[in-house]
Amino acid sequence: MSRGAVSIRVVVRWLARGALVAAWALVGWGTLLLLVTLANAAGRGPRAALAVLLPAAGGTVWDILNGFSAAFAGVAWLTLAGLLFLWRRQSPHDPGETSAAAAPLSPLSGEGQEDAGPSPPE
Repeated sequence: MSRGAVSIRVVVRWLARGALVAAWALVGWGTLLLLVTLANAAGRGPRAALAVLLPAAGGTVWDILNGFSAAFAGVAWLTLAGLLFLWRRQSPHDPGETSAAAAPLSPLSGEGQEDAGPSPPE
């Protein structure tokens, strides 16, 4: 590999890491905003709490960014919950078992098969 290809790969890797950190920072900030909105909804009602969260016409960039980060956090957490649900649903073993004990055995390996008596003549 040439030196230029390696340096481009390193730059792309660092940019991807930076984008991932920025995305999770938005999720964290949006989560905090959603929690504050839920707390305000308990005291002032849901309409007043959402009016604070949603950007008004002519709002600043920060107002729009707050609304976007709250929506992004909701989508991110719902996606994560859905993926975890699907992953657990496809899991082949019970929660109390270890993965080695619950792993399916190959019929060709002969492991886990009980002796059913003498084998038939060949």
